[in-house]
Amino acid sequence: MDKFVKQVLVSLVLFILVFSSIQQVSAAGFKDVSNFKEEIRYLTGLKIINGYPDGTYRPEAPILRVQAVMMIMRDLGIEKENIKNPGFTDIKPGDMGYAEVAFATELGIISGKGNKKFDPNGKMTRAEMSKVLVNAYELGGMYPAGFPDVSPKSWSEPYISALAANNVTNGYPDGTFRPNVTINRGQFAAFLARVLNPGFKPYSPAVADTFLEDSLNLQVLDVVKDHKKPILYMIDGLSNRLVSYNYETYEMDFAELPYRAERLAYANGKVYVTQHKMAHTYWTDWVPETGAYAVYDARSLKLSNIWHLELDPFDIEATDQGQVFISGGSNQHTLVVGYDSKNGAISSAQSIYMLGLLALTPDQKKLLTISTQISPRDIASYDIVDGKLQPPVDSPYHGDFDMSPDLSISPDGKYLLNGYGHIYSTNTLGYLGSLDRSFISSAVDMEAGELYTSRNLKLIYAYDFPSLQSSYQITTYGDVQSLFYDEDSDVLLALTKVKFGKSSYSYLGIEKIYFNVE
Repeated sequence: MDKFVKQVLVSLVLFILVFSSIQQVSAAGFKDVSNFKEEIRYLTGLKIINGYPDGTYRPEAPILRVQAVMMIMRDLGIEKENIKNPGFTDIKPGDMGYAEVAFATELGIISGKGNKKFDPNGKMTRAEMSKVLVNAYELGGMYPAGFPDVSPKSWSEPYISALAANNVTNGYPDGTFRPNVTINRGQFAAFLARVLNPGFKPYSPAVADTFLEDSLNLQVLDVVKDHKKPILYMIDGLSNRLVSYNYETYEMDFAELPYRAERLAYANGKVYVTQHKMAHTYWTDWVPETGAYAVYDARSLKLSNIWHLELDPFDIEATDQGQVFISGGSNQHTLVVGYDSKNGAISSAQSIYMLGLLALTPDQKKLLTISTQISPRDIASYDIVDGKLQPPVDSPYHGDFDMSPDLSISPDGKYLLNGYGHIYSTNTLGYLGSLDRSFISSAVDMEAGELYTSRNLKLIYAYDFPSLQSSYQITTYGDVQSLFYDEDSDVLLALTKVKFGKSSYSYLGIEKIYFNVE
């Protein structure tokens, strides 16, 4: 059974077990409850809801701000000793809910209304409800569809967006959220129950399977992942800058590039970026070529060196020892050249057709290439011996299989994946099998035996690997451009083109699938 479906089933089983255990909670039989019965029964079983002495819950009554905080803190628990006075002038020690309000303030869950006021008996609005739940339970995520009555500049927008991204709220049938409407006790109980137990969440086709965690105003020309850290290195086409982005902390760093950039590679704490001094040119007669590649420290993004070339660079790969391989981008029949990045010297060169894409095997013993400018396309393999490229070995297939102008290599180095869905052996270049559809990006979880692909749609396809049998689909908020699998955190990372509200402008979306979560 695939791990995504398995996680969903685990959540459902937990809901069934909890729900069964609370069916017998007699205290939940409030005589005035007709809506949200199961949610209120659930919270009663957890002793989060007590009701009133007359046996009512009064679900239609507005929930007071202090009551909402008390319910949340009953779930989270509070420190009974050394509670710091929050400094509010309208709630003091001995008042109902003082300890809960004080500890919630210390935790940063609430902050009051200013002027040293908390307004404990004030009626809570839907916007305030969003903030307190998001802060209390550290809910992340963005909901790009948004709500027409929630301005992107409103203080409440990030909280409402996160609540919707977690499918805690869908808004009203007319598409609005109504942030200033007072929330009643029954509604608050329903929202809190959805936060605590996913079994109460309603189905919403507008909510994706992913979490959209960030959006960046970047036009990504090329992107690679750090081998050990949760960091992506990207070339931004809007600014011609090298970008370092930590997808766990959301921290970004930038470095200005001397010349126009196109492709990059990462190896052993260094980032290598092609630098262009001429346009890629197709000529039957040879013309002089020129270009460069820049070397940056991956942590600081400081320029270590820039090496000027007698080559118009296209794609680039690099080894941990500092050997750099660059394919030519002009002059039809050109070269793939090996350079020593420590001194700029040429170490080797072999023939290649212009604009050939490169992929280095994980053991760094083979350089795989695919042609992009000829038909039928061809793949080839160059052995690397003592850092030097050996003569190419061509694929035995010439026109037998359609090939897209891209290739990637599985983490174990055994499989070469082409965007038309065909899988080959990196060792022999022999054909092994095909998927049921093409893709533009892929990622593999070798431990779970799953392959993920995307094809510029709001979908990710999952397959058993290496059998290539289709398993399930994952919905996203944006059209998927690139996929990466982080084996350390068991997270599938999708870079997408995402739009907010009714805008036609696309941002770079950072979307994640968490497979093993509590």
